[in-house]
Amino acid sequence: MSASGSGAAAARDQSGTPPRLIAVPGGGNGRPGARPARVVVFLGVSDDAGSRVAAALLAHRSKGRVRAVSASPATVDPDPAVAASLAQLGVDLSLTASERPSPALLDRAELVVVMGYDRDNLTEGRRTEDWCIDDPNGKDATAVRCIRDAIDRRVQRLLIRMGVALPTRPR
Repeated sequence: MSASGSGAAAARDQSGTPPRLIAVPGGGNGRPGARPARVVVFLGVSDDAGSRVAAALLAHRSKGRVRAVSASPATVDPDPAVAASLAQLGVDLSLTASERPSPALLDRAELVVVMGYDRDNLTEGRRTEDWCIDDPNGKDATAVRCIRDAIDRRVQRLLIRMGVALPTRPR
């Protein structure tokens, strides 16, 4: 995947503001309350670095309409550059914790997004997508922003496919 990605990244770089989604009427309003019925699990294969970023972005973009879960067999401390990059978008990475993957958790998911190469059979028989995106931990700030933007674009496209958001027109 190229660093430039879509026009959304170029628009973000030029205007300094992230692209916007329009919430589909009904459902959540972004306020705390009952957990949404729709669940997306981001399954980190080796650790939770990428899955936590994706879950934090989905939770932020869905405004409470979809429950985003990071699951991984191993947790790592968030890289300060990753947390700072997400903070630029108004996302607090510390609010997203990872769970251990379990068949019960994956059974509740509408979709399991595998963040890396899946060597396990945990996802067998479940609706899955593979997002092979670099691990953001340990990268310089520019690389972290590119990885964040790549994950953010995929999250936004996922929300549109799920019918939770509509794309906005470029201004």
